[in-house]
Amino acid sequence: MVAPHIPRLIRSASLLLAAIAGVPAMDYFVAPAGNDGNTGRSITLPFATVQRAVNAAVAGDTIYLRAGTWREAVIVTKAGTAAAPIVIAAYGSEKPMMKGSLVVTGWTATATAGAWKKTGWSVASQQVFVDGSSFQQIGIPSTFYSAPTIDGTSMITPIGSGPADLTAGSFCYVAAERALYLRLRDGGDPNAHSVEVSVLRRILFMDTSSSHIVVRGLTFRHSSAGAFEVGGAGVELGNSCTLDRCDIQWCDFAAVNMGYQRTGSRVTACILSNNGDSGVTAPDSRAFEIRGCTVADNNNRKFNVLWHAGGIKATSNAWGIIAGCTITGNRGVGVWFDHAASGNQSVVSANRIERNYANGAGIMFEASANGMLVGNLVVDNDRRGIYVSASDNVSVWHNVVRGTKTQSAIDISGMPRAGKTLRHVEVMNNIVADSTCQDDLIMVKENGTDIVDLRCDYNLFYRTGGAVSLWWGLDGRGGWAGTRYSTVASWQTAFGATHSRQADPKFTSITLLIPSADSPVVNAGLTRSGVTTDYAGNARVAGASCDIGAFEVGSVPATTSGGSATGGSSSPTPGTSSMISEGATSSGSGGGCGLGSGMALLALALTIGFKNALSWARAR
Repeated sequence: MVAPHIPRLIRSASLLLAAIAGVPAMDYFVAPAGNDGNTGRSITLPFATVQRAVNAAVAGDTIYLRAGTWREAVIVTKAGTAAAPIVIAAYGSEKPMMKGSLVVTGWTATATAGAWKKTGWSVASQQVFVDGSSFQQIGIPSTFYSAPTIDGTSMITPIGSGPADLTAGSFCYVAAERALYLRLRDGGDPNAHSVEVSVLRRILFMDTSSSHIVVRGLTFRHSSAGAFEVGGAGVELGNSCTLDRCDIQWCDFAAVNMGYQRTGSRVTACILSNNGDSGVTAPDSRAFEIRGCTVADNNNRKFNVLWHAGGIKATSNAWGIIAGCTITGNRGVGVWFDHAASGNQSVVSANRIERNYANGAGIMFEASANGMLVGNLVVDNDRRGIYVSASDNVSVWHNVVRGTKTQSAIDISGMPRAGKTLRHVEVMNNIVADSTCQDDLIMVKENGTDIVDLRCDYNLFYRTGGAVSLWWGLDGRGGWAGTRYSTVASWQTAFGATHSRQADPKFTSITLLIPSADSPVVNAGLTRSGVTTDYAGNARVAGASCDIGAFEVGSVPATTSGGSATGGSSSPTPGTSSMISEGATSSGSGGGCGLGSGMALLALALTIGFKNALSWARAR
C-alpha cells in the first residue's frame, strides 16, 4: 500500500519543477551605445560596460557583447557551476574587442626634430601602437625588469636608455618627467594618427572567488602588466574557467595566465600570438588544459629566452595537458615545463611545434617529473628538438623530430643539477630525420645514483648524407667525456639496444610528415600501454605492431573522439575548434534549468522545504 503522503509529495514536487522551469537564466547585453542605467536584459536596452554586466550576472547567465571596443579592466568575482556557468560571449558573428590601451592625443613637439612628447603621463606604459603598428620601446621597460634573474642574467636587454636614443618607430617613458616620448617612422606629427598606449595591468581577471566562467569569441589586445609586476598576462583565469575561440595578441608579457595555484582552467581553439614574452604562462597551475590553439610569434619584445620566453611555459609544480596545438615561430622554447614536479602527470600530445628559435627548443622538460611527450611533430626548431633535463619519469614516445638546428634533436641530460635526478626516462618509437644540428641524439650514461634507468630503443634515425650522430657519455662531472657514433648499429652495440633503425622514413610529404605505406617505420615500433591514437586521431596499431613516429600508417579513425596520442584524454584534431559544454541550455541562452538541475532542486526541496526551495530558485 502506498503511503498516503507520497502522492501529495510527488504532486508538490511537480509543482516545484514547474515553478523552477519558469525561472530561466538571464541574458545580458553590452553595446558601445548602451547605458549602465539600463536593465541590460534586452538587445535594445544594453549596458555600456562589461563590468556592469559581470556584476549583474549569476550562475547560468550569459553576457553578450556587441561589436565594438571596450577599454576597461574587468574583474570577475562571481562563480557559476559546472552545469550552469556564467558565459561572456560575442553576440552572433560580431567581433567585440577588449583593449588595455587608451587612445592618446595632445602630443607636443620637442626641440629634437621628429620627437614628440605627452606630458602628465603617470603609467610606465609597455607598448605603443601607431595606426595599429607596434613601436620599439627605448630603455629598461620598468623597475620590475631592472633586477637580475635568479642566475644573475638580465630579464631583458634594453635598447638605448632615454629620449636621446629615440629612433624612427620608437617610444620612451621617463618617470621623473611623467612624460611619454614618441618618434614616428616618418618623423611626422602623431596627432594626425591613431596612437594607442597600453595602460592596464590586466584586461580580464578572474580572482580567487571566481569559477566556472566561460569566455567565448572575444578579442583582447594591449595589456601593460610590466608597469605593475614581473610577468602577468592580458587574461588571467580562475578555477574551472574556460577561454574558448578567443583571439589574444599584442599583450606586453603573456596572452593568458592559467591562474596561479588555480585548478582546472582551460584554453581551447584560441589564437595566442604576437605577445611580448609568451603565449601562455602557467605558474603552479593545476590540471590545466590547452587544446587546439595557435601559439605563434611570441616574445616580440625579446626577453631573455633562458629566463622566461617562447610559446607556453609551465612552472612551480604546474601540471596539465597541452594537446592538438600549433606552436610556431616563437622566440624561445615552444613548450617548457620548468620545476614542474608536483607528482601529477603532464601531457604534451599531438602538437605541431615548429620553427621556434633564438637558442630555445621545441619541447623542454626541465627539472620536472612525470611527463608524457607523445605523438608530436617537432620541426625545424633551433638548438634542440626535445630536451629532457634533470627530470624523472618521462616518456618520449612516437614523436617526429625533423630538421633540428644547432645542437641536438633529442637530448637526455642536464646533469648534474642540484637536488635533481635523471631517472626512468624512455625514448621510444620516435623518428629523428634531416637534422642539421651536431647530434641526432645525446644521452648521458647511467651512474647508479642520480642517473638511473634510461631506455632508448625502437627509434629511426636518418640523415640524407648517410652518417648520423649519436652521442653517449658522462655528464658534467665527467667533463662530458663520451663517444659520438656515426651509425645506429655502432651506437646500439655500445648502449645495449637492438631495435632502432637507420633508414629513410619515406615521408609522403616533408610538410605533413606522414610515412608512405612501404616506409621502414611501419610495424617497427613497440606498443606502449595507453597510447591508443596517433597524431591524426586514428587508432594506434593497424598492423602486427605499432608504427614508429606520430602517424599509424593505414589506420582508421579511432572509435573515441580525438586526436589524442594518449589514452587518458582526447584532444581535437590539430587546428580544429573545441566544443565546450555549458550544461543544460536552450538555443541562444548560456544557461537554464534542465532536468538535472531540476532534480537537484527537488532534492534541495526535500531537505529545506518546498516553499524555501522555490524562494531560493526565484532569488537567483
